[in-house]
Amino acid sequence: MNALRRLGVIVAHELRLARGEPLSLMILVVFPVITIAFLKPAFRPALVANGFVHANGSEQVVPGQAAMAAFYLVALITFSFFAEHSWGTWDRLRASEASSFEIVLGKSLPRVVMGVVQLVVLMVAGVFVFDLHIRGNALALGPPIVASCVSLVLLGVCVTALCRTAQQANGFAFLGMVLFGAIGGAFVPLAVLPGWARAVAPSTPTYWAMRAMHSVVLDGRGLSATLRPTLMLLALSALFAAIALVRLRFEESKVGFA
Repeated sequence: MNALRRLGVIVAHELRLARGEPLSLMILVVFPVITIAFLKPAFRPALVANGFVHANGSEQVVPGQAAMAAFYLVALITFSFFAEHSWGTWDRLRASEASSFEIVLGKSLPRVVMGVVQLVVLMVAGVFVFDLHIRGNALALGPPIVASCVSLVLLGVCVTALCRTAQQANGFAFLGMVLFGAIGGAFVPLAVLPGWARAVAPSTPTYWAMRAMHSVVLDGRGLSATLRPTLMLLALSALFAAIALVRLRFEESKVGFA
């Protein structure tokens, strides 16, 4: 019970900080909606050329922009750690009764929830605002959406463990958003990626998230089609967690934001 209470205190603290970050809402939801509105017509020819003759473009751009924006979770989780160093509160947090696991979990859970809400909101907006027709079972998107958010948050913890400065972590987060989005099929349909990108793509969480969403949205499939992407996302989560477990040193001095 004490562990749950300590965890609840950390989660509540992180939620208070999140409410004070309007830029996060802009990047996670507002910017993707604006981008979708402009890019939707451009994606229709690519989908039609790949055999989806009834597509209107939203089938690619809505999941793609949602997956791209979700990568911002990496920046959010790194910020939550490095900000403690900037504020001089990291040592006080370490000195509390909370264990290392409770601190990491307390900082991670709110970001996972934010990611799930963001992806659901954008998919719902796609249906009602951008004429997105989900041909398969929409509920089948649940497991890969949750697994995708878990993998991105754990990637953020991994980046925190590997980087010494906030600038390094921030650079990876935003470069990764573009690079993983391009390789993972968020920019263009997976089928039209060059051969080298298709070979590298399965190493990214974005690829498996897009594969799951395409299976349901475009191919009209159900839960069975999202099983493998979900398992692969969980496998990547385990890999990121393992790296973080080996490299994350709570006593290590880090350079926060100036």
